[in-house]
Amino acid sequence: MDLQRFTQASFREDLHELEKATGKHQRYLVVVNPVSRGGKAMREGVWLVKHLSRLGVSHEAFFTDYPGHARNIVKRWIDSVDVVVAVGGDGTVNEVINGVMASGSDKPLAVFPAGTADDFCHNVGISRDRKKALEVLLTDSSRPIDLMRYNDRYAAVTLGIGVDAEIAYHTLSHKRIRIPAYFAVGLRTVFIERMQKSPRELRVESETGVLEGRFLIAVFGNAPLYGRYVYWLPEALMDDGMLDMSALRPMKPIAAWSLLMKCFDKDFRSDKIIHDRSTWFKVEILEESFMQVDGEVYKVNTGEKLDISVEQQALNVRLPFQLPADSGLSGEKTGPPAW
Repeated sequence: MDLQRFTQASFREDLHELEKATGKHQRYLVVVNPVSRGGKAMREGVWLVKHLSRLGVSHEAFFTDYPGHARNIVKRWIDSVDVVVAVGGDGTVNEVINGVMASGSDKPLAVFPAGTADDFCHNVGISRDRKKALEVLLTDSSRPIDLMRYNDRYAAVTLGIGVDAEIAYHTLSHKRIRIPAYFAVGLRTVFIERMQKSPRELRVESETGVLEGRFLIAVFGNAPLYGRYVYWLPEALMDDGMLDMSALRPMKPIAAWSLLMKCFDKDFRSDKIIHDRSTWFKVEILEESFMQVDGEVYKVNTGEKLDISVEQQALNVRLPFQLPADSGLSGEKTGPPAW
């Protein structure tokens, strides 16, 4: 009688097809933020490093210890590798991108998603499935995307001022349940606090004109999807040489929440949302406010100014061969894998 024997090895992922991956013989710098996604990124990072070793892929791996550490690691080690890998959420991706840009290198960025929202990965079509993300990482095929520069730093997805950043600030203490906490705090802000303190006074200048007054929210971005589920900038593309802005003036709480929920549909449009497209925006903070940049929260003081501009084709990124139809990228879809 023929019996099939099961061992621990029976449950290992079959990565046989990755043996012929075109990027397998390159050198990788892996930067892991172990506290992303409530600490789950540590497991993702260990899984990735283990499987790179199994495949014989040359790599150096570092786990970050403090804010800004990822940027410093990249600046220190980028010259000795071929590809930089960010393992974490959007904040980690932001830090790694700023390290790449500070180094002046054109080496590609690969992302292994391990965050709460993973907006960057959602917008470029990188799956949260480990095996699929590893396939993209080991593919020697990159594509340039635009970045958003604000003053002397860079953002990949969004910069928001107003109620979105305020809600993000109040959810910082809920690292393990950030998405549910975000909606819970949002509901409290809308229906209990009634957003009385949320609108902020801003002056926004662009190629198309000037807007000034009180805003409930003003988001500047490079990609359509925001907060994992919300298409707040539905026309935005990450490679069209433009930046988008979507903003709301103060409005009644129920109307504001209803409008936000409708933005879960990429095809939804409303004349209540102020839209603008420009290669640059100049923002003057006329009232102290919170600001989020790729999900990381800051406080900006009255009188501060933000010079926001697009950096065209600034960063090479490893992307899936087959981009999803709703990705934040333009142009023709790429072909099938080479292995």
